[in-house]
This record gives sequence, C-alpha cells and structure tokens, in this order.
Amino acid sequence: MLKALAPIALLPLLAACGGEVGVASSANAVPVDVPDDADPTGAMEVMITGTDGTSIGKASVRPGPHGMVIRLKASGIPEGWHGAHLHQVGDCTDFDKGFKASGSHINISGTEHGLLNPAGYHTGADFPNLYATEEKGLVGELFAGGLLLEQANDDDGFALIIHENEDDHITQPIGGAGARLACAAFR
Repeated sequence: MLKALAPIALLPLLAACGGEVGVASSANAVPVDVPDDADPTGAMEVMITGTDGTSIGKASVRPGPHGMVIRLKASGIPEGWHGAHLHQVGDCTDFDKGFKASGSHINISGTEHGLLNPAGYHTGADFPNLYATEEKGLVGELFAGGLLLEQANDDDGFALIIHENEDDHITQPIGGAGARLACAAFR
C-alpha cells in the first residue's frame, strides 16, 4: 500500500518545482559573421601531409576551457615511437624541405622543452610519444593542457608535427626526436 501511494505523495513536490523558465531576449543580440562551413564549437579538421606532399591522414582539434584535444590518424609512418609537438606556424607547404616553415615549438610558458625536464616543459606543445604500427598506422589522442585554441591559432595558425624518432623529454631543443615526418597545419 505504501509503495502505491509513494508516487502520489510526490506530486505536490514535483508541482512545487515548476515555474517560469527565463526566455532569452534578442534585443541585445549582436550579429556575428560566421562562415557557412564554420563549426560552432571551434573544432577543426585538417589533412596530415607527408614528406612527399601527399595527404597521409587527418588531424582534428576540439577546443575546451583548459586546452585542446587533438586526434590524429596517419598512414605511412614507420613502425615505432614518434615525438609530436605543436609548432608556431600553420604551414606545411615546404614538405620537400622538412616542414621548417612551421617554425619552432609553441612556448607560451617560456620554459625549456621536455615533459621530464626539471626546468619545465612547453605548456600545451610537448606531448607523450605516439606509437605507429604497420597495420593501423599512427593513431592517437593528445591533450594540449593550458594552451587554448585562441592562443595557438593566431594570425599564422599552428601546426602539429610528427617526428621520425621518439622524444626523450629532456634533450634540447626537441628531445632528440629527429626529422619532421608529417605536418598538420591548423589555420
């Protein structure tokens, strides 16, 4: 009997929770020009370029309140561990010269390179290594903590660079990661 009355007894409580919901007014709205293909969340997806200038995969970035989540999938990367860093310029056009146009690492913290470096690391630009397999290629998700999309995506954009070797997370300036194998330009 008590179980049957319990839902009925809750009716006054549920009714008390009701009320008017505020309605947003458009009187103070400001028009904003947004490109037709713009993602309202700020997410971006770009191709990953290999050293021969062809597309070898895709990378995406999703902004958040404390940094950015970057997902990538690429083929043609040799099996093994590879360093990955965010670079200052979103330019991968000089693939035949090793993606040097992407500049050096983003370094908003003004510190030395390396996640294990006692003198700090490049906030939002130094990542753990990624592993590539022959079957699946290079697949990963990275978090650029402390680096907001607005900071990275300035007038000349930014790039995700994949290196030929793993990053030892201490050696200056790039952790011994070697040549740049792949580049994803975000603008």
